[in-house]
Amino acid sequence: MKKVEYRRQARAHKRGKMRRRFVLGTFCIAIITMASVSVSGLAQAFTEPVEEGNAVTGSALTEPEKAQANAIFTEPSPLAVPSPEPAPEEAPEDGALPASEAVEESYFDDAVFIGDSRTEGLITGTGLYNAVSYTHKGLMVDTVFTELIVNRGGVWISAMEALKYIDFSKVYVMFGINETGWPYNDVFIEKYGRIIDTIKEINPNAIIYVQQIIPVSESVSSSHSYIKNSKIEEFNRLIRDMAEEKQVCLLNPGSALCGGENFLPSEAALDGIHLNREYCALWLDYLKTHTYRQ
Repeated sequence: MKKVEYRRQARAHKRGKMRRRFVLGTFCIAIITMASVSVSGLAQAFTEPVEEGNAVTGSALTEPEKAQANAIFTEPSPLAVPSPEPAPEEAPEDGALPASEAVEESYFDDAVFIGDSRTEGLITGTGLYNAVSYTHKGLMVDTVFTELIVNRGGVWISAMEALKYIDFSKVYVMFGINETGWPYNDVFIEKYGRIIDTIKEINPNAIIYVQQIIPVSESVSSSHSYIKNSKIEEFNRLIRDMAEEKQVCLLNPGSALCGGENFLPSEAALDGIHLNREYCALWLDYLKTHTYRQ
């Protein structure tokens, strides 16, 4: 009987052991299957954009959930380097207008040039006769109001008076070479400022271009009794400040005509002051490529 009982118990123990192995095996298979499904779903989430529903459950996503999921595919890589934007063209250090696209000579159809013999040479040397020219040899910032240089219907009037009787949209002004002999700089710039104020009173909408004084040659600067490039630079600093104060356009044609030492080249002018045709053309080219864009 003891042997029979022992064999029965042994068989029961063996059957229980087999059941435990079966249950444990089934549980392991279930765990592995669930892990595989989870990894597969996660991989799909990172390989396919989220559409209208959840890939695992099939339930609809809310709008915030869609936005959060799709952000994975729209955000730039943190390693991406944005392309640099082209830097805007900077104005020259002297405050003059920066270079711009060249205009045609028709741009000067409604322009007035006011100045001394240098500006007179610009008009005749380039044939810029479509512009109005109120110029005269020896004209200065004070005599521009008094010297009778414009013939209007047989009556001679000053350049500033003549502005009242014409239509214009732009005014180019250059003075200073004749005034370098003046002892007081403040008188020069005060009278220059009066010119600008008068132009504004006559035509508040006109574009006013104030041109800095073009330097002279080294020979003239070193030998002339009062025309010196050092004095011209003093005046040009005053003109720069005035242009900023009056809110008008500043031009520096000398930057296109002079060498690195800021002298007018000897070949530019027979007398070292008044430009020849070749350099007048360069001056006009500068004006064409330095215009105010509204």
